[in-house]
Amino acid sequence: MNTAETIIWSAAAGSIGLVVLLSAADALFSRSRASAQSLIYLTACWLFFMLLSGLAATMLPNPNATWLHTAQVLIGPLCGGLGTYGAGQWLAAARRDRLTDLSLRTVSTLCLAGGPLCLLLAPGLQLPASAGLAVLSLSVSLWLAVRAAQQGDRLAWGLAGGCLLTLPLQLGLYWLVLNPSRPSVLLQGGVALLGLLSVSVIAVTLWLRNHQDLAIRHAGQSRRDPTTQLYSSVVLVQKILKAQRRLARTRRDGAIMAVRVFEPERLLDQVGQHGLNEIYAQLARRMQRHTGVVNPAGRYYDRCFVVLIESLHSPGWIRTLGLRVASSLRRPLEISALNGERIRISADISVGMVHLTGAGRDVAQLLHEAEEMAMAARSMRSRAALLDEISREAVPVENAQLGASWHAMRSGRPHHARNGRGARLRRTPV
Repeated sequence: MNTAETIIWSAAAGSIGLVVLLSAADALFSRSRASAQSLIYLTACWLFFMLLSGLAATMLPNPNATWLHTAQVLIGPLCGGLGTYGAGQWLAAARRDRLTDLSLRTVSTLCLAGGPLCLLLAPGLQLPASAGLAVLSLSVSLWLAVRAAQQGDRLAWGLAGGCLLTLPLQLGLYWLVLNPSRPSVLLQGGVALLGLLSVSVIAVTLWLRNHQDLAIRHAGQSRRDPTTQLYSSVVLVQKILKAQRRLARTRRDGAIMAVRVFEPERLLDQVGQHGLNEIYAQLARRMQRHTGVVNPAGRYYDRCFVVLIESLHSPGWIRTLGLRVASSLRRPLEISALNGERIRISADISVGMVHLTGAGRDVAQLLHEAEEMAMAARSMRSRAALLDEISREAVPVENAQLGASWHAMRSGRPHHARNGRGARLRRTPV
């Protein structure tokens, strides 16, 4: 590496290092798990850049050391595995759809396990195999980020842009390390610039999602309820209207979930108004742990929460999610009593769900139906009910016989139940 090349790569590596330092400062300030994961991934990207650009070999006293080759083989799959795992967390893949979740888990496992296995190959095949794993993981992340963006996650466009910039960077760096003759200084400068741009775009996108997550839990914005930090009812209605148009365009399905708290005033003598607000806040946090940050949640009014769910694996996931939320919210809460002691209290809650398709349904009617299902669920064993849109009756979610896929569910609808209305749910005795 001559002087000009050293200057180019050193400047790019220093700039990327500055991005890593800013990420470290954010992790120390926010103290969140997501920011720590972002810092680990960005640090791995910086090491990837240093090792494959040849800068590490130039700076080391013994550039032919065996460990340097081993590190170059392992760093690509390591970055790929960390990237796909982080993308799964960032996209809330477990709550989005089965294809996204399964793809990211599979590729992450393949990279983390395949990296050390590359060292078992012949010396001339180790780096090409490592490069193949790294490019594969990045390609899958790019495809799934674009897919998530088309489903309504606007921040996913930023992740897709970062992946798109990283793809030629990876190819360029592996080309540098696999070819004994280095290309022109101008081409190397382009690859170095791509490295800086890709890391910067990904870092900003990660920070925006982390900030969004923190805003839901901590920030007191006018668009949010000050007690629970959920969206206000006006904002939630706007999001449902946008979701209906999006669902009509993508032919996807979702649901509206209502969580109703009954007779909260009976707790006032024990915990007071401050304790009652703490109950609402804890219930909201528990609910969002299951529905995820990608599904907007709002406080419809003081004792009713509503969640817009667009990330359903299949019709059966309506049943699974309803049971999980109901079971979680029924567990005792630890609250400060009026005398200052911490006591355990169980809130009287129930969950109602309404199947949501494309545009054409009145939002006020949908919200009213979801709340009615929550009220009907109070007398059910599971405390979770789903609307049968043909009989217009509440069905316990555990007894709802749903189709294996949205396509099958649509195909099985009677003629008068199509065009925006759900499939009939077959009820069995409780």
